[in-house]
Amino acid sequence: MTKRVLICGNPDLNYIDGSSIWAQTIALATSQSKKAKVDFIAKSKPERDELFAPLKADPNITIVNGTESKFWGGAAYRRLSLSMMAELVIKLDFENPYDAIVIRGLEIALQLLNTPDTLERCWLYLTDIPQNISDYSSEQRKEMKRLGEGCNKLLCQTTGFVKLWKELAPSLSDDKFKLYTPVIPDLPENLTPIADRPQTAVYAGKFKGDWMTLEMANLWPEIHAKLSSSNLVVIGDKIHNEVENPNYVKDMKSALESTKGLNWLGAQPREVVQHHLQNARVGLSWRHERMNETVEYSTKILEYGGAGCAAILNRNSLHEQLLGVDYPLFANNEKDFLEKLELALCDSEIAQQASTSLKQLAERHTLSERSKEISKWLDEVPPPPKAKKVIKILLAGHDLKFFTLLQKKLEASGLFEFVIDQWEGHTKHDEVKSKSLLKEVDVIFCEWCLGNIRWYSKNKLPNQRLIARFHAQESRTPYLAESNWDNIDHISFVSEHTRKEALDIFKGFPLSKTSVIPNYLDTEKFTPKRKTGEACFTLGMVGVAPMSKRLDRALDLLEALLESDERFCLRIKGKHPLDYGWLLNQEEERLYYQNIFERINSTPSLRYKVIFDPPGDDVNDWFTMVGFILSPSDHESYHMAIGEGLLTGSIPIIWDWKGASTVWPNQKVVKNTSEAKKFLRNFEVTELTQNRTLNFETNEVLEKVASLLLKGMDS
Repeated sequence: MTKRVLICGNPDLNYIDGSSIWAQTIALATSQSKKAKVDFIAKSKPERDELFAPLKADPNITIVNGTESKFWGGAAYRRLSLSMMAELVIKLDFENPYDAIVIRGLEIALQLLNTPDTLERCWLYLTDIPQNISDYSSEQRKEMKRLGEGCNKLLCQTTGFVKLWKELAPSLSDDKFKLYTPVIPDLPENLTPIADRPQTAVYAGKFKGDWMTLEMANLWPEIHAKLSSSNLVVIGDKIHNEVENPNYVKDMKSALESTKGLNWLGAQPREVVQHHLQNARVGLSWRHERMNETVEYSTKILEYGGAGCAAILNRNSLHEQLLGVDYPLFANNEKDFLEKLELALCDSEIAQQASTSLKQLAERHTLSERSKEISKWLDEVPPPPKAKKVIKILLAGHDLKFFTLLQKKLEASGLFEFVIDQWEGHTKHDEVKSKSLLKEVDVIFCEWCLGNIRWYSKNKLPNQRLIARFHAQESRTPYLAESNWDNIDHISFVSEHTRKEALDIFKGFPLSKTSVIPNYLDTEKFTPKRKTGEACFTLGMVGVAPMSKRLDRALDLLEALLESDERFCLRIKGKHPLDYGWLLNQEEERLYYQNIFERINSTPSLRYKVIFDPPGDDVNDWFTMVGFILSPSDHESYHMAIGEGLLTGSIPIIWDWKGASTVWPNQKVVKNTSEAKKFLRNFEVTELTQNRTLNFETNEVLEKVASLLLKGMDS
């Protein structure tokens, strides 16, 4: 029976490098097994035929242009992000489940943790991961273990990756692993001997710092000066930006265009590449020394061997294992490189010896051999599950901003469809509309436990589940107490201290009907960016209303810092407090802010040091100006701004509100202004220039919410 296989990877076939060739090759090898129909997700519109043409010509392969608007509600994209690729995998699999799904790329794979039914049919090939167990945090180890245990197969390029996975997930059985070494086209029968080839060297691939491409181009004139008939053919057009060398792209392009004896052909179809390899004496695969500990090896050395040419490559344990310690063209520095390159171009016997070793290695990695292996793997694949029922969720509340991202992610799973009952306030809503929407849905989800949960607990239908999310202010309202608790199936709290406080107030509500699920942080939107020069002297707050946010404490800290350093300032992002109508109607709140502004304007040291930045969807960019994000509140349930600040590299200073040290256990919690000032003044400014990566359990949050919605449903 023909299997349906979906292939999705981070490489873009509009750019030629080893990873994009890998993606093309696994599609062709799977098709040639004669046991599968292949859907191949294109990361960008298929425009260049160098790699796409063979896929287009294969009757068993369908290219899915992932950028088309039909997948994204009418919006078209030039190129898919990795999270969008994962989202598309889930959509396609939900509509018509696949027998097997090939995934390349850690970020794509991690997104699939949210849909275990899809993950369990995935073949994961991950090389963009740390290759030493010591480089993984405990949270990363947990994620990798879940990936390994949740997928169907782990495709490993070398036994080194197998060893790494077994360290990450000791419970994995041997039959989970399949060696998937690089693949090259079937070898031609009659290759020209080295002695009959011209003095030509060749490089085909990407241009990148660790690939030593700029160094090889710059060294070529020394060889060409000695060997006037020599020629260096260079193929490829993907020049990477290098953070440590801002001029890298310009310098690399200049070397390609102007180096004497170097013939830069740009991107070429694979057939043209093979032609040049088969007419060259030696291929170049010298890498930086820091690449020597890698457990993966380059497809290029196989392509060089398959074309019958020798190759210059680093001496390391992997290459010695593959080619033997006596391989004659190892090079680990510029001196070695020049010596071995001249030797390969001048000594046919040595070059032929290297070529023979590489050819013997290449013969074990041909497309035909790999197709046979994939055919066996497909025989092991069980049939896919039946398509699942979409669960309809009614989302009700007056303020849904904290749920918007969760909703998007849940919808992307293909398991859920949302209808919205937008309330105008805590109790104000269109009752006719609410009753109409109620007839259509399986689950009601109340965002905030306010008038919405009171109404729905008294109006939901017998076959429906009612779930709610409790933030903090609900403890100060009567609505949950006035609800029908028997009709409430579950309440999720955003923090443990909020749950404890609520259950103390609403005595008798069953603990068994509650859980703690933190807010969902947008790790795609909030990312580390380089800080501005003044960030190390800039305090920040996101939102300063109501008065319980304690802007006065932030001003106290700012004043204390300005006593010894006039460079400090405070930036406030969000709606101005006096623009809130409800606030102006509450005398205590209004007087508080009047006093705040009088204080700012009448204090010379503060007057020009407090900056109000307008609200907008640019908070990640705003954080580039902010070194320290403050949480001086009297109380918070979670405080999203702290998490968002951490994701962008800002340093939190949190006052000791109830539960602060539990919600943010690894961050600085202070008791007063003096302690905050001391912490800040002792902080190393250089730490702000470094990207700070944090492992928020966003996938776990999503899984828990999805599990709540699915509970009791016949899937």
